[in-house]
Amino acid sequence: YGGTATAGTRGTATAGTRGTATAGYGGTATAGEEGMILIQRWNGKRYKYEAVNVGENGIKPNVAYRLNDDGIFVEA
Repeated sequence: YGGTATAGTRGTATAGTRGTATAGYGGTATAGEEGMILIQRWNGKRYKYEAVNVGENGIKPNVAYRLNDDGIFVEA
């Protein structure tokens, strides 16, 4: 509850309710209800993070997500 999980390149980060999960390039992240997911990606020029709140824009709690080539969150 309210935890923070961080994983490096191609790693997996999982956080619970109201937690924040951050994964490096090529990684996957999962967060619980009211949590936040951040995943790093290469945009062709530099690395940047994409962020999304669980419960918004179709992002479901306790489901692993990754970024597709366009930087869109998709279920892993």
